[in-house]
Amino acid sequence: MSLFREIADRIEREIRNGKYKPGEKIPSIRRLASEFSCNKLTVHKAFELLKKRCLIDNVVGSGTYVRFPERIDEKGHLFDFRTSYISEDFFPYLKAKEIFSGLFDRDRGAALSSTPVEGDRRLIHVLGETYRLPADRILIVSGAQQGLDLTAKVFAARISDSILFEDPTYHGAISLFRAKHFVPMEDDGPELSTLDCKLNDQVRLFYTMPAVHNPTGVSYSRNKLEAVAERAERHPFYVIEDDFLSEFIEKPHPRFVDICPGRTIYIKSLTQTTVSGLRLGFMVVPGELYDKFVYTKYTSDLVCTGVLQKFLMEFIVRGDYESYIAETRERVAERQRRLLSIIEKQPELNVHLPQHGYNLWVHSNRPIDSPYVPWSKGEEFSFSPKYRSCFRLSFMNMDDDAFQRALAYLDSFFTSLFGD
Repeated sequence: MSLFREIADRIEREIRNGKYKPGEKIPSIRRLASEFSCNKLTVHKAFELLKKRCLIDNVVGSGTYVRFPERIDEKGHLFDFRTSYISEDFFPYLKAKEIFSGLFDRDRGAALSSTPVEGDRRLIHVLGETYRLPADRILIVSGAQQGLDLTAKVFAARISDSILFEDPTYHGAISLFRAKHFVPMEDDGPELSTLDCKLNDQVRLFYTMPAVHNPTGVSYSRNKLEAVAERAERHPFYVIEDDFLSEFIEKPHPRFVDICPGRTIYIKSLTQTTVSGLRLGFMVVPGELYDKFVYTKYTSDLVCTGVLQKFLMEFIVRGDYESYIAETRERVAERQRRLLSIIEKQPELNVHLPQHGYNLWVHSNRPIDSPYVPWSKGEEFSFSPKYRSCFRLSFMNMDDDAFQRALAYLDSFFTSLFGD
């Protein structure tokens, strides 16, 4: 094997083993040339190979860094437990058809009119009442990802160094914010001692999913909520509260936006609770930041489709949204039960309960070496090697017939992996 390939392969192993994490600098060409007793051109060829493998980036005048992962979620196919959206087969399309027809009968062409940059006023009022939030600080966005994108732009200066994350966490946030600093998750929220160690004058944000954590499915305890809120007020920093599927907790705790509204940027995706094609969500920002967020949204030309906003308002006001959530809650509970019955047959697999939402976070006692697996790997949600034995199963993106067949497939897949 050529020496430059040997160097590239070793660095790749060290990256994948977690020695060098995304955003961290790797040894210089000069240092590696000395270590391998070769000329700098050989190391340069190794770096070029690593760039082709999409593992490193060079920053002129600074050095070479491990590249952040860039992922685009795609809609899953049959027997695919990766996609965390709910199948459109469950959405009440006849009610949707009735609402859209009524909108065009009533408003004619005006149904397609644009909305103010902050969103349709009537929808904002309805959302404020439905979710018990101040309407004067609500902004309509095209899903949680846009809310995160706006936050990244508002806090643009050195944001990678000024934001903390749970470990593990939502991979979309890792990629967007170029996450570097993490706080381990416990069964009821972040490890407070590590959080205290990480807090310094540079930290301005803490990204969290406290209601239904993605990927683990756990919920913050009341004590952890209050402890983090107290630190946000005292430090101070803003909490980015990503409300992921809180509708599927029977008795949810108060939210950060309730406990410390002046320090909370609350983001809610309605795409996750309805259907993937309804690209809508909303966010609530502290009063001192509201104008800045509105201006950032305006300059980004990120205006959400007006007719969809009008549809969503009618869908909620008529009670259809509440009925749909209730039906979905029953379907989620039944599917989780059936999926657990498959997992429990395998002694090598463990699931910590309770978990909420559309996913199950599973720990394997044995390494899974299959080149293809029908789920999301733990390494997608964390740079820590300890989560490589974990995986997330998303179980609401298939219709009933496909889910039935997917369970049988998953059962046989587990047997082939762990069977003696």
